[in-house]
Amino acid sequence: MRVIQGSKTQMNWPVSIAVDAEHGELFVANDTGNSITVYDENADGDAAPIRVIKGPKSLVKNPTGVAYDARHDELWVTNFGNHAAAVYLRTATGDAAPIRVIRSAPIEEPAPMMGNPHTVAYDSKRDELLVSN
Repeated sequence: MRVIQGSKTQMNWPVSIAVDAEHGELFVANDTGNSITVYDENADGDAAPIRVIKGPKSLVKNPTGVAYDARHDELWVTNFGNHAAAVYLRTATGDAAPIRVIRSAPIEEPAPMMGNPHTVAYDSKRDELLVSN
């Protein structure tokens, strides 16, 4: 039906997508781009994102999974690059710090218990986050 691609999209190795049907937004994890790009659900072609989460405070580093939790209006991101699962407000933009981080050590230390998180999903019935590791 639609394809989002081109230089304006700021996508760089997109690996995961999540949908927020209520607000009409698509979230894309860009592994090599170290970013989460957000698009209008009707975006098509070389469409620029409506928001981008990226930067050192955001802790987005080689994101490999993204999931939207509609119940709490939060966006979960798993990061292969720093072995962390981080949560943001749905409306986060720019170099926004996560509101929570799951990691087995402080961010500047090795994380021996959380290896290489990849995909992430939110189970709304049990109110649980599922992370493959």
